[in-house]
Amino acid sequence: MTYKRKLLLLITFLTLFSYSSVRAETLTKNDVQLRDDVILDLLFPAISNTLDKHFGKPKQFYCDKILQIKKKEEQKNYTYYNVTVQMKTFEGAHDYPYDLVTITFSNKCSTEWKAIDIKSRPLKPDEISCQDY
Repeated sequence: MTYKRKLLLLITFLTLFSYSSVRAETLTKNDVQLRDDVILDLLFPAISNTLDKHFGKPKQFYCDKILQIKKKEEQKNYTYYNVTVQMKTFEGAHDYPYDLVTITFSNKCSTEWKAIDIKSRPLKPDEISCQDY
């Protein structure tokens, strides 16, 4: 074998073994925010109905965010999810009273999302902004 041929073979092997078609997938902050926005949009009717029942009257909300998504598996062929969301409620044109509300929804045994846990507490005036959201 000639020198040029050996060199060409070496370069070919190095190229084949150094090139990998596997690339690491990275989620950007924008991708995660987009996913969360879609989930919150899908949960909007359930959130609104849950707030109405909890407070006994319609409540508006803002600063909504997803705190946690848990995948649940009861059997190998049955999977459902629990999604915990948090929001700040208000009345009128962003008037008092303000509350911090945390709701956990589940789609267990249903195609509809149902609230399985709800917690709320009044907010102090210095806790009203959405800076930490």
